[in-house]
Amino acid sequence: MNKNLPKVYASPINKLINNNKDVFYSTENIPKTPSNLNIPQKINQIFANPHHVYKSNVHIKTLDNDLETTIVGKTSTNLLTLNGEKIPLNDIVDIERI
Repeated sequence: MNKNLPKVYASPINKLINNNKDVFYSTENIPKTPSNLNIPQKINQIFANPHHVYKSNVHIKTLDNDLETTIVGKTSTNLLTLNGEKIPLNDIVDIERI
């Protein structure tokens, strides 16, 4: 035991303390309304978004599968991902920024 440390007085608590906050969690899924934009318009909106500086996290539904990836660019025929994949624009059924 170190004798150089000062003594600390801990005041006893003789009253009820109720400083908890009420918290509510919900698991209800609210369906999103379908967008009337076509796929090229949705992609252009993602790249025109002020939050898109270099990359955007997106959920892409293609003809074959669903994937969550980070897109960094596009060509006339493909979307380019951060890990070097090319996703053909013709295969994309739906795209949404997450």
